Amino acid sequence: MRVLLTIIVFFLISACNQPSKVEKNISLPMNSKTVQLTLMDSLGSIRFSIPSQYDTSFLWTHTSDCGKSCDKIKYRFQPKLLPIFNESGFYWEELKDSINQLTVYHSGEYPFRDFGDSIIFKYHSVAKDGILYDSLYKKIEIDTVKKIGDRYFSIMAYEEFNKRKAPFFKTIIAATTIKGNLIHFEYQLLTQTNDSVYKNFIQNSIVLLETIRLGNGR
Repeated sequence: MRVLLTIIVFFLISACNQPSKVEKNISLPMNSKTVQLTLMDSLGSIRFSIPSQYDTSFLWTHTSDCGKSCDKIKYRFQPKLLPIFNESGFYWEELKDSINQLTVYHSGEYPFRDFGDSIIFKYHSVAKDGILYDSLYKKIEIDTVKKIGDRYFSIMAYEEFNKRKAPFFKTIIAATTIKGNLIHFEYQLLTQTNDSVYKNFIQNSIVLLETIRLGNGR
């Protein structure tokens, strides 16, 4: 428990608030702030902007029964008023009422390597096939590979229809590499209300996504 608390405190310190712009030529949505996230084990650091209402953050390991390579290290940002839930391979219960969050995650096993930019284009094709396979419940709104800063990102955005959840659910998943390892950024909004926040969620998340700048660790 003490080790876990130490990790959480370290993470929260690393994700401290910064000025509300990452670069002068990026126009951010209102009520946003910039944070810097230090990844585990000198994997690197990320500087990016998030909604100001994301006033709590935490990390954990999403465990799996197939070993460390299947585990995911997750870093989450969300409003503290919403339920905090750490998914796990051994304990899983999807939230059905309200979600408004950004989750950054990477594999629990990350050998440093360099595949070049080609891995993102290959990943994008596989990720798209996975979403299309479940297309009965999903409407794809964005499907692209785009260069942000000095890296290519696979970007998929979709609206999901599932009677088990609240009626309005949108997800944006972006992936790029750091030291040759895939790292994901997942923006999600699950709500009961089809309001302007929901209608503009993908557009605003894409603007925030474009503020991401990654730095390799030591």
